[in-house]
Amino acid sequence: MLSEAPQVLEELVGGRTNETFLVASGAFQAVVRVNSADSVKLGIDRHREAKILKLLEPTGVVPKVYSIGPEVMVSEFIVGLTLSQKSLKNSHTMEALSSALRRVQNIEMPGDSPRNYLQYCQQYLRQLSSQTVSDQVREHIERAAKLVDEGDWHPVICHHDMVPENIIETDRGLFIIDWEYAALGHPGLDFLRLYGADYINNHQQQESLQALLQVKQAMDKLWLAVQL
Repeated sequence: MLSEAPQVLEELVGGRTNETFLVASGAFQAVVRVNSADSVKLGIDRHREAKILKLLEPTGVVPKVYSIGPEVMVSEFIVGLTLSQKSLKNSHTMEALSSALRRVQNIEMPGDSPRNYLQYCQQYLRQLSSQTVSDQVREHIERAAKLVDEGDWHPVICHHDMVPENIIETDRGLFIIDWEYAALGHPGLDFLRLYGADYINNHQQQESLQALLQVKQAMDKLWLAVQL
């Protein structure tokens, strides 16, 4: 039971989808996220996010969730420093991050189908006119997404927004936040988002990974376009 009425300390800026606040009751602090009304438009499944966060809690790489619903989530406030592109070059950080992602990818999520990247991109494309995305670009995106979907890969829990700003380095290790776009997906996508061409160059099946990179870039651009 809270000792005092909760007070909003500050708005936590940086995220581009929701409104997020640091709230305190006495010495207890928590993060309150007010979900965007455009969740469906942006390709977010709040029920799936809740399921994934519950599954990942034993890994120690996600904040503890106190309450979660379709409109609001209350979670642990993680004190630490967000990573930067420069810090990703640090071998110790890279090793710790790779270990964290492996723990995530080792968690099974029964009862869910892997993301169909073609359908996911088409969900965005249906919201955009031919003036925004030309037919040629649409065909290029769909061709790359289809190639990824038909590839030989085992689906794992994938964050799908693995940018340095969503990774916090603390005395307790690395924490990964903002799981709203997470789903079963390609095991290379989170690494590809972090390390780009360097990841492709160090792995086999480079043609397949090039298609995955194109799909990642397309999803990023389409996500921005549907909000204009």
